[in-house]
Amino acid sequence: MIGKGIESLIPKKDISVPEDKIRKDFIFWIEIEKIKPNPYQPRKEFDEEALESLGESIKKYGILQPIIVNKIEKKSERGITYEYQIVAGERRWRAAERIGLKQVPVIIREQSNREKLEIALIENVQRRNLNPIDKAEAFDRLREEFGLLEKEIARIAGTSREAIANSLRILALPVEVKKALKEGSISEGHARALLGCKDVKLIKELLEEIITNGYSVRETERRVKERNAGAGAKRSFVKQVPSMINEFLEKKVRQMLNLENIKIEKKKNSIQVVVNFKSEDEVNDWLKRFRG
Repeated sequence: MIGKGIESLIPKKDISVPEDKIRKDFIFWIEIEKIKPNPYQPRKEFDEEALESLGESIKKYGILQPIIVNKIEKKSERGITYEYQIVAGERRWRAAERIGLKQVPVIIREQSNREKLEIALIENVQRRNLNPIDKAEAFDRLREEFGLLEKEIARIAGTSREAIANSLRILALPVEVKKALKEGSISEGHARALLGCKDVKLIKELLEEIITNGYSVRETERRVKERNAGAGAKRSFVKQVPSMINEFLEKKVRQMLNLENIKIEKKKNSIQVVVNFKSEDEVNDWLKRFRG
């Protein structure tokens, strides 16, 4: 069930159940070196000043909210040992490690890999700690690795399907734009405006201008329109779509239809999706899979 991971972290109180019958989470104090980061953490970078500030707070008040971890069994020649993988609370763990704490309070839970990603994503998105690229990559991982649809990802992230689609589109931009967006040199609005450029060269030119001149999103959109018009000529909508966007669309159609042999072909005034099947049996097998 979508969102099950976060619901298990923050269960709704059932007033029909007596207080003494409600399951309570036990808090354990675990050695900090036995705890490992979450490989499904969407955020790739942690602000050093923020960690230092959090560390000072922990020195003064302690860790007020336990870290959520998975218990992982490891076998070796010496026997079975255990380590703990963070599900939620990596900032607290990092800050505690920086100030030299030996143990931290944890609640042990069992989550699947998808639930780990869901919970880490929600924790960061709700606190607005993720930059747009890390967020888009987390959405893409939910889609590619776990086969979730955009509407399902939207339910997990607490946003609209259109917002998820717009977020994923920026992954098609050149690496220079994604780097600038990650560093905060441009906004997500600037990035979406640049998607309207006819070619990669124009995107890179406008990126430099945005950073140098401090263009607003609206000004960027105006300049994209002007440059596209001055570049040439009156081409059909299909020809205006940059090749990188074509590849992104082709990938998306492949995923939606669960097929590999797909090509998007440009016609004069349209786009055609061409699917190649080797035999009727292959068609029938695909139809069975598609119907679920």
